[in-house]
Amino acid sequence: MPGAPNNPSGDPSGSGASRVDRIASAAATAALERVSDPELLRSGAVNLIGLDAIRAQLGDRWEAKRGRVWEHLEREIERTIGPGGVFVRLDDASYLVATAGMTGFAAQATCLTVLQEVLRFFLGELKPADMRVRSVSAIQGGEIVSAPVDLARLRAPPAAAPTAASGGSGGMAASALASPGGGDPMAVASPIGPLHEGEAPDWKPPLAGRTKRVDLEPPKHPPFELRITVEPVWSLKRGIITSFVLDRAGAPPDAPPAVHEEIDMAVFAYAAGLMDEQKRQMGDLALHVPLHFTSLATQRTRLRLLSLTQPVRETMRRAMLLEICGLTAGVPPSRLIEVIGLVRSLFAGVLGRVRPSRAALEAVKGCGLRGVVVEAPLLAPQGPDGETRLRAFAQAAQGLSPNLVIHGLPAQSLIDTAAATGFTHASAAGDAG
Repeated sequence: MPGAPNNPSGDPSGSGASRVDRIASAAATAALERVSDPELLRSGAVNLIGLDAIRAQLGDRWEAKRGRVWEHLEREIERTIGPGGVFVRLDDASYLVATAGMTGFAAQATCLTVLQEVLRFFLGELKPADMRVRSVSAIQGGEIVSAPVDLARLRAPPAAAPTAASGGSGGMAASALASPGGGDPMAVASPIGPLHEGEAPDWKPPLAGRTKRVDLEPPKHPPFELRITVEPVWSLKRGIITSFVLDRAGAPPDAPPAVHEEIDMAVFAYAAGLMDEQKRQMGDLALHVPLHFTSLATQRTRLRLLSLTQPVRETMRRAMLLEICGLTAGVPPSRLIEVIGLVRSLFAGVLGRVRPSRAALEAVKGCGLRGVVVEAPLLAPQGPDGETRLRAFAQAAQGLSPNLVIHGLPAQSLIDTAAATGFTHASAAGDAG
């Protein structure tokens, strides 16, 4: 068994000071050489997970049950970070995890997501004091230099009820991070944050709240200012932020296809820049990008759009979720199927924004969309009959796709209502300014 570090992996004092752990095990030291690259460490991809809370709770039973705790944690790590990652147990209650394709904020959030599953499974509850993750800044021989991750940056809405009994008896809890490759494109996202009891979803992580203003002058149409904001998308089943959506405002009502084309070019150019930035700074974060059906259905416009993305083409395939807008009852299903077939291989998933009518929903049935999306203003969810309208739409869309998404909720309190009525994901409205 690996030798214990000279301090426990947690940081009960809450101090942000760095700490040095000395690893006595030759086997662990050999494994650490794989992740000691300075560039990898600087990127924030290497972190420590602490199981001290479970060890303290089990007390005298720890010796007998620790093998099961390790097995459960390792299963969650493997399921979450995939085959490209590396992890090693350093002592009884600490694991080092190096994520592949995720760095910085996303890597830390992933480790926290793994830890929260294990804590919930064995303790039946989540407490901020028990969530001990440290960011590793240096590995030199048998020494690891690390500092505690600031959990306040990684908050999220209240946790869903645990799927397994407290103490880990009877079945394994489902992973908080859906496994990529399971047929659900929404699973490509990096989960943001542990779940804190009693907190409202009032915090926005990096990216969220950014605004881009673009002056557009479409040919033969009046100029206008387009505002693009980035808003978090919540998984209502898992209670975490899983992706971000580009919200657009300022376009003239009932804009013709020529105006849609200019809007789409501005949105897609901004999306490509964001993906390149995130890839360089902190790994992939899934991004919902709305584009109009008329733009995608026109070869000239489609090629013009795709020319913007050559530098981030591989990232697109992993983490960009295309939302086809303007899907009404008048869109021929055969044409929609053709367009989806033309672009499907370029994106992590293709979703469709529909009008809230049975005819529009019927038109997208069987077209291969991996998510049905509706804009909240079209359903007017606030007010006495708002919940009824949300529920009616969710019931009408049932079975059309794996995901049912509502964007632009006018109040964050409506996120709970959306969850109760059958939606799987939701985002709040961006700032109007």
